[in-house]
Amino acid sequence: MTDPLNAGERNSEDGPIADRVAKAGVPTLLRRGENTGQHQWTARAQWWLRLISPLLLLGTWELLAYVGELDARFFPPPSEIGKSAVSVIQDGSLWRASQDTLRRLALGYGAGALSGVIIGLWLGLSTWFRALIEPWIQITYPIPKLALYPLLVLVVGLGEMPIIVLLAIGVFYVVAINTIAGVLSIRRVIIDVGRDCRASFMQFFLTIALPASLPHIFTALEISLGLAYIILIGAEFVGAKSGLGAIIWSSWQLFDVGPMYVSIVTVSVLGYFSVLATRWLGDFLMPWRRTHG
Repeated sequence: MTDPLNAGERNSEDGPIADRVAKAGVPTLLRRGENTGQHQWTARAQWWLRLISPLLLLGTWELLAYVGELDARFFPPPSEIGKSAVSVIQDGSLWRASQDTLRRLALGYGAGALSGVIIGLWLGLSTWFRALIEPWIQITYPIPKLALYPLLVLVVGLGEMPIIVLLAIGVFYVVAINTIAGVLSIRRVIIDVGRDCRASFMQFFLTIALPASLPHIFTALEISLGLAYIILIGAEFVGAKSGLGAIIWSSWQLFDVGPMYVSIVTVSVLGYFSVLATRWLGDFLMPWRRTHG
């Protein structure tokens, strides 16, 4: 009878079987620590590639604009855009516009995200209310949110309020739908444990549904951030006299593309750091994601 221990030793990676596989030219798994130096070099090369890629794009853009292959009226060289950036920074207009945009974003995004989480958890836990309300969410979700702006102007008037409400509506749908999916994905055994412990609805809400749905919630928060900037800038085109969207629109009307490009890049940078802040908050509230990620 074959000894399992000895058989395991003979069939180990250093045994005859591994030798026959190697001689046959069959690829095998890398041993622990093998090619570590190559992997580190690859990581460094990818890091440098990420750094060089935008610089290469800007350099190519500058060169094509310099030799006249790009129409400078529509695609001014990055050096000219840099001069426009210095000008709007020095006169304070970029800072004031960014403040106005971020204020509207904080109010609308915060209201939409908070209501989306609360209602999403509630509908996820209550089958009756989910059957009653979820169809209306699914029916109205495809409506372009910017199409609601004229209606909101009629209802709440001109000014900041229709922009903030429109932003909250757009964020609400994404967060609520993903939160409902998070609650419905909770394993049945966890729900049964809560029922066996006679947990109240609020205890289910705060100690079971909310923690278990956090990954879905923060995924929705990241996705809705991009949507929030799209809705906000679009609404500022026609509904605001200040903000980054207003600068983009007025630059187009005056055919002054320098500030337009500066504002577009500013929106991109603000969106990037907003996503980083959301991910940091998610890692803080979900330390297990840091541990296993």
